[in-house]
Amino acid sequence: MIHGIDVSSYQPHVDWKAVASAGADFAIVKLTEGNGYTNSQAATQVDGALSAGLLVMGYHFARPNGPNWAADAEDEARRMMARSGSLFCFLDVERNEPLTTQENALWRAWAYAFRSCCGQAGHAVGWYSYTPFTATMALEASWEATLLWLARYPLPWRRQGDYEKWPDAPLPWARVDIWQDGGDANGASWPGVEGHCDVNRFAGTRAELEELIGSAR
Repeated sequence: MIHGIDVSSYQPHVDWKAVASAGADFAIVKLTEGNGYTNSQAATQVDGALSAGLLVMGYHFARPNGPNWAADAEDEARRMMARSGSLFCFLDVERNEPLTTQENALWRAWAYAFRSCCGQAGHAVGWYSYTPFTATMALEASWEATLLWLARYPLPWRRQGDYEKWPDAPLPWARVDIWQDGGDANGASWPGVEGHCDVNRFAGTRAELEELIGSAR
């Protein structure tokens, strides 16, 4: 098992050598959000993590909206790819409020259009979310071939023992690839990161993760 962190503009000051020295093997950096926001720290964070010897991935925070859903998804996909270079990236799809039946169908179509646009450009994309939201979206079976990065935190009303075993994957996935398991509403902490950050683990070796994201690209 190996560990890693994910960062965004909320972590502008990171000592990446300290992060690596504390045992992190990988980092996931927020690149873009919606069709207008770019993480101003992304390039520095990616370069710093790479220089410290970490495996680096990126992610895009989805902001599905209408009326032209397909065009909007493709625009967001191109914005992410323009900033990701050769990084493997995840699509972060989540919302606090439940989706209506109509919204669910539109968000599902939006996510498929985003992934299709990336695929046509030769850029595979993984999925990030949490189990209840992913389950209600009822994604197409084809998503199972992508990497799954799942958020599941040790919240007060859950049993501590629940965090001693790897979480089950929501359909259509058979397994969780990366588990974002650290922190609470305020996030966790990691040496080298000023303030809070989310922490993650991968149930395998560094070489296996490197091969997994390499083959997915």
